[in-house]
Amino acid sequence: MNTVKKRRADFNIITIFWIVTVFVTILFFTSSPVLAQYKTGSLAPDFTLEALDGKVFQLNQFLNKQQHLILFFMHSEQESSIAKFEEMVTFISDFQPRESYQIVAIIEQCQGIEAIIGRLNDLKEKTELPLIFLLDAEGKVSADYGIKNYPTILLLRVDLYVRKAYERFTARQEASFYQYLRFIFTSQKSKDSSGGCDDGVCPPPPGFE
Repeated sequence: MNTVKKRRADFNIITIFWIVTVFVTILFFTSSPVLAQYKTGSLAPDFTLEALDGKVFQLNQFLNKQQHLILFFMHSEQESSIAKFEEMVTFISDFQPRESYQIVAIIEQCQGIEAIIGRLNDLKEKTELPLIFLLDAEGKVSADYGIKNYPTILLLRVDLYVRKAYERFTARQEASFYQYLRFIFTSQKSKDSSGGCDDGVCPPPPGFE
């Protein structure tokens, strides 16, 4: 009799242990920011941020609104990331894509943000490109996305799935990035000014599938 009771007690303890283990595992994965990190080929995690002009934007509001969405993560204290953004804007302005697109800069807001606000606003006025500057207070969205290097650039499809990601932006990756932009964009400019690509369409970059 005692043996039966002991077995039942052991069974109950084991059952409770596994229930608690499963519960803790589910709780960990559903609350962990790892789930929010982007992954190439997967839906970009949604977020809500305030722009420089005070308007509030949610990533999901861009769903099916443009053929290409560029998320450009930069840091307000890293001059190099800001300079790379300006270079990208200049390239797109000169290339003049035919397709609809939106550029969203996500700025990790630390000290020195005031110094670049005027610089970014001037850039928007001069180029007249579809630019939106979002302030990532204390880097929450960047942390949720797992951004470790600036700039990090994500190219999203019309359905907001991540098409391509450029995380380190070394010289080689930067060259690949611009080659890929030439591939996915069709230039409105003439063949003579298309950078050697027929009618503004370049061959796919190495490794493109």
